[in-house]
Parts: sequence; C-alpha cells; structure tokens
Amino acid sequence: MKVLFHFIVKTFLVAAAIIGCSSLTFAQWSVPINLSPGAVSAILNESMGSCIGVSNDTLHVIWADRFNSKTGAIYYTRSVDTGLTWSAPVSITSLTGNAYNPAIAVNGKNIHVVWRVIDTITQHRTSWYRHSPDGGNTWGAAIALDTSVADWPAVAVSGNIVYVVNDIVTSQTPYNTEIFFLKSTDNGITWSTHQQLTYATGRSEDEAISARGNKIHMSWNDNRTGQMQIYYKESSDYGVSWGPDVAIVPPFDYGTMVSVDGANVDVPCAGAASGHYQIYLVQSADSGVSWGPAVNLTNDPANTYYYPFLTRDGADLHLTYVKSGVGGQYLHSANGGISWSLPYNLGNSQITPFVAYTSCAVHIILPDSGRIKYFRNPTGNEGSHCNLTGISSNSETNLVKVYPNPFEGQATIEILGAENIEQAVLKIYNMLGGEILFSKFGNQRKLIVNSDKLGNGMYIYIVSEKDKVIARGTFIVK
Repeated sequence: MKVLFHFIVKTFLVAAAIIGCSSLTFAQWSVPINLSPGAVSAILNESMGSCIGVSNDTLHVIWADRFNSKTGAIYYTRSVDTGLTWSAPVSITSLTGNAYNPAIAVNGKNIHVVWRVIDTITQHRTSWYRHSPDGGNTWGAAIALDTSVADWPAVAVSGNIVYVVNDIVTSQTPYNTEIFFLKSTDNGITWSTHQQLTYATGRSEDEAISARGNKIHMSWNDNRTGQMQIYYKESSDYGVSWGPDVAIVPPFDYGTMVSVDGANVDVPCAGAASGHYQIYLVQSADSGVSWGPAVNLTNDPANTYYYPFLTRDGADLHLTYVKSGVGGQYLHSANGGISWSLPYNLGNSQITPFVAYTSCAVHIILPDSGRIKYFRNPTGNEGSHCNLTGISSNSETNLVKVYPNPFEGQATIEILGAENIEQAVLKIYNMLGGEILFSKFGNQRKLIVNSDKLGNGMYIYIVSEKDKVIARGTFIVK
C-alpha cells in the first residue's frame, strides 16, 4: 500500500507540474465528446466567425446542422461547469429554413448569434441575428439585419454594444464586394444603418471582428491588388470613425481572424508565399498601431494548412488550424508566440477547430464526420486568468475542504462559511472528465465519499449552487 501511495503522490505531483509545462499538456486532453447527438450533418463556421463563446465558467457553443442541400438550422448548447457536462442541443432557427455559417459573441448572460440564410430559389443571401438575455434559457425574435445581398456575418460585443460586419455585393459586373458595419447600443434591440468600411475593386470579404472597450479590430481577405492578402483596420471610438486599410501580411493569403487581449492584437492566416498554404501569424503589441513581420508557424512546404483560429490569455496563446489530409491541429505558446509546442492532432476535421479557455482549462470544438466534437484540457492554460483552486497537496479552498486527503476508506467534503446550501450539489469526475458521482448536500454542510465507489487514483470535485461553481479541486484515493 505504501508503494501504491507513493506512486499516486508522484502522479499527483507530475500532474501539478503539468500546469507549468506546456509540452506535457497533451496528456491532459480528454477523449472527444459528441455535442450534437442526432445531427444529420453538423458543421461550424470558417475561422472568421467563432462558434464558441465564454463567460466565467460557462461555455456556449453553436453550429449548423445541414439536413440536405437546401435546408439547415442553427443549434445551441452550453456547459455551466467548464465543459464537464452539457445541455441538450436546441434549435434557435426554423427547422425548415436554410441557415448556416453561425457566429457567436458572449458578454455575461447576453448571448449574440448571427448567421446567414440563402434563399434556395433566388439565391438571395441575408444576415440574421438573435439574442438571449439570460444565458441561453430564452431567445428573442430572429431579426434580419439587411435586405441587400449580404454574406457571412461576424459579430463582437463590448458591454451592451453589439457589432456586426458582413460583406455585401456592390456590383455584379465587374464583381465587387465591400465590407459593411452596423451596431446596436442596446444589446441587439435596435440597430444602426449599414456603414461602408472598404472601398476597393475586387473582393473584400470574410471579415473577422473583435472588440474591447472603445476599440474595434477587423481583419479580412482582400484582392484589390490582384492577389488575396490580409488587411486590417481599427476604430477607437466605438465604430464612429475608422482608421485606414493596412495590408499586414504579404500575398498570397486567405482565411483570417483577429484576436485581442489588452493591447495585444494577433492575426493568424493561411499564407501561400512558398506555394503550399502555411499558418502565418502577425502580431501587434500596441493595439494595431504597428505590426511585426508575418511568421510562418508550420513551415512545412510538403503539406497544406488552413483555417487558423487563435485566442490569447496574457502570454498564453492557443492556436487551432487544419492540416490537409490529417485534420484539426492545436499549438500552444507560453511566451507570447516566441516559441510553440509540438502540434497535437485533434481528429478528422476539414474546417476550423475553435479554441477558448476558462481559467486553467482549454476547450476545443471541431466538426468531425457530421458531428461536433468537444475536447477539454483541464490544465492547458497557464495565463494570468488561471486560478487552480484546489490543485495543491491538500486540495482545499476557502469555501470547501476535503479531509483527509489523500485517503483510503472514506473522506469528508465540507462546505465552509456558506449561509444557504439547500441546493448545493457535489460532482466528482475522473481525470478524463467522466462524471463518477453526483450527490446533493441538502441542508447538511458535509458529505461522505467512500473510496470503494471510486477506486485508486486522482479525481476532480466540483461543488456548485444553482449552476454557480462554489469551488473545485482534486483529491486522491490511495
């Protein structure tokens, strides 16, 4: 038993060390979970429109299910416990419509979703919007945002201000598309008229948008020079006025998005300067005023890469993309993009995997064989937002205590200092994210956990009250 105990403690310490060593985080990835049971052909958007949004410990995910070539609907699901459990999917558009390419933006309980609809008879394309004010419990009416031929909307939110950009056909001969902008200052109730942002020949399209405070950042695909490349522009006054169009990646490039964290702006794209598309990243440390060089992150001229998506937490960068013939890939940088981990293979995806983080955990969704798969790494994010409550030698917090720990036989999980615990619940998971035990505290402050129901090893516990996480941590059964 002592040998086993020492092995478990060593395993625990190695797991804790993973928090500070990105090269070992691959071992923490869960097996994929199917978020779209019963789907006919579930797909996500391309990289410019994210399909995953985060608010504290809650994840919101949307996708399009294509029933046939002329019919599809947008579906929504959420997890209120950092991806450990998920709600049943619900459709938020008509099941007889032709909706796809959704994008989501989240601020607190407010969820904003846009998508495009193509009329199967006239081929007229329209951008639509829908808002949930209560974290996905209920949804307002769907609103058509334009009447002209508009394509592929993207959405961002900052406070109560919602921003949408899309590209509109301004001329059929010669063919020309330009990017237009509109906003709502009352959480999507009323909307401004469209404001044209680009004025160039050719195609300005597939725009991505991100907002923080008074600043809005946009990147897009543009072939005004005869070759596709990535352009960027910004607004510092909530979209009232905009700076110039700036080419930030040399041609030939396609497929971009924009990520913002403080003054750091990151724009990845698929660039084909050497023939095969590779994943390039260009960065600004001063809110888009100046830009560094485009850096080739994959540097593999024998293979093709595309659809990159990135999120940043301080110095921690999480990047997903697709490798042709292989599928979804994940890269992590713990030093702001100076160096990167080896790629982690996510599975058979031929369109954008999306990545997000909640505290220490990293979350990835991707379409795979007509289903939306979800991956979770509980210790993959090392940034300043990461607070590994309970990940310590005694796995205690100031609200919940587990004792003894490690234990054999039984342990007590006690809530400390809570005034009302009638609805508090305990959930215990294995290290792959599988739920092992569920119990209600009732009007008691303590629950007894028996080791014979668990087996030897390390476990994660979460104590929550009315879907709000009170505390989380780990314990060891020896």
